[in-house]
Amino acid sequence: MQDKMFYKDLAFTGAKDFKSGKLGRREFLYLCALAGVASSSVIAGDAEAAANEIVLWNWGGDAVKCHTSAFGAAFTKESGLPVKYDTSGPLQGKIKEMVNSGNVTADVADADAFDAISLGKSGHLEKIDYSVVDKKKVLEGFAWDYGVSIIFYGYAFMYDTKKFKGNPPSTWADFFNTKKYSGKRSLYKWANGSLEGALMADGVSKDKVYPMDLDRAINKIKSIKSDTIFWGSGSEAQQMIVNGEVSMGMVWLNRAKAVEADTNGRYRLNMNEAIAMPGAYLVPKGNPAGRANVMKFIASCQVAERQIEILRCHGMTPSNPEAFGMIPDDLKRFAVTSKENLSRVLLNDPIWWAENGGNAVNSFLEAIG
Repeated sequence: MQDKMFYKDLAFTGAKDFKSGKLGRREFLYLCALAGVASSSVIAGDAEAAANEIVLWNWGGDAVKCHTSAFGAAFTKESGLPVKYDTSGPLQGKIKEMVNSGNVTADVADADAFDAISLGKSGHLEKIDYSVVDKKKVLEGFAWDYGVSIIFYGYAFMYDTKKFKGNPPSTWADFFNTKKYSGKRSLYKWANGSLEGALMADGVSKDKVYPMDLDRAINKIKSIKSDTIFWGSGSEAQQMIVNGEVSMGMVWLNRAKAVEADTNGRYRLNMNEAIAMPGAYLVPKGNPAGRANVMKFIASCQVAERQIEILRCHGMTPSNPEAFGMIPDDLKRFAVTSKENLSRVLLNDPIWWAENGGNAVNSFLEAIG
């Protein structure tokens, strides 16, 4: 009991420090949780300090700089609310833990679309308010009840133009054809993209990939297992190519331009049959800034020019169809939603991944282990 009173006193003192900028919101809300009191009751009436900023939860690195230049600065100018960042990575388990504990410290998570589907069903997210967020500013089919796509990222493969200069590979069937195209390959070890590529390589048309035949995909992966290196991070995938470890390698598309530059054009991106992955902004239930503020923030990120800036800065492709025709010439080849590429790519099905992702990843890891 004395401990609780002690922490409660600390929380009330912390509220003053939080308002003055001496204490971060994460630390302040942690004190509130220790004290067993709601942040709003601690701040009492005039402050509502937790509503005085938006905290975007992402993976850090360039994402912070680029989200600030593309989205944060403009929103702050419009609303007066600063945008701050939690860079610890919004994994599903972390989001569940945050909401279940009642210690919600983030307002919006820059996550995957399948996270929005899963966490919406489990009751951990706020519904997207489509009277504020505009469905017309999202590629059709990529605005869900509990999440909305702001950007796309994706997977494709790069190949050694020196090794394959006569007849370069242009399909996943070529990627998996180790007799015609010799050398080591690299694939993503966490299954996303790799399974879709395997099915297309096995003759499945893009419109028939989902629902995925998991056994068929796994068997195709096994057929080139001895010629394949599996990577777990974007930097690892990039280095495998730059260092010449592989003749063909799957990459995250936002790294492809840099790889071409780092290899002086020796390795070139193939965008045919690329896998377009929808990112999603989702809102943890009980977000401190309140539902109204966070929906205004999400809506502000739909502005076409701002999505072009995130593409320039971070290589993430716009989800707003208005922006597709605005993509700069030097970036069109690398953007899954450019008019040149949209008809050639496979659009990931986040509902399938939300329902089957755990089993798919486990089966994949068992097969490549």
